[in-house]
Amino acid sequence: MTEQATTRRRGATTRTAGAVLALGVTAALSACGGDAEPAEPPPAPDAVTGYEQTRQDVLAAVQDVYGADGWADDGSASATAQDDGRCVVFLPDASTTRAGGEGYDLLADVPDALAPVLDEHGFGEPSDVVEAEHGGSASVEAEDPAGWSVRVTADGDVVRLDVSGPVGLDPCDEAGLPELG
Repeated sequence: MTEQATTRRRGATTRTAGAVLALGVTAALSACGGDAEPAEPPPAPDAVTGYEQTRQDVLAAVQDVYGADGWADDGSASATAQDDGRCVVFLPDASTTRAGGEGYDLLADVPDALAPVLDEHGFGEPSDVVEAEHGGSASVEAEDPAGWSVRVTADGDVVRLDVSGPVGLDPCDEAGLPELG
């Protein structure tokens, strides 16, 4: 065999090994879920009812940290069509006011308070406190496999809980959402 033929064969082997390695890494990342969107979002009536219960349980955990006084729901559930074609439901935000920086100070206790509740509802671990890039607010977030997110934000004197996620709803509007009680 000539040196040139040996070099071509080694080059082909190296390329093949690289391709197999790349496929293996891709398969491993796909198996972990990565950032892939779920194949089918849950139907709106079931999702909204179930995630409203999650919101109530998370709110109770947040109130264990901040106290139950002064919390109010802002509005009602809404549905918004996204540019990528998904329909996303935003459950009512719950918010309260805490003066003197208490909102920021207590946010550090939120991940530990939320962890068991989020686990019970199939969400991942809550993040540590994440400061906004340009200041002014900080938040703790978690997401479930269906793409729903829970976020607790301290912004100035306001502490807010918001829950949102994709649903199967066509047309994507409030008319297809169940009443929350």
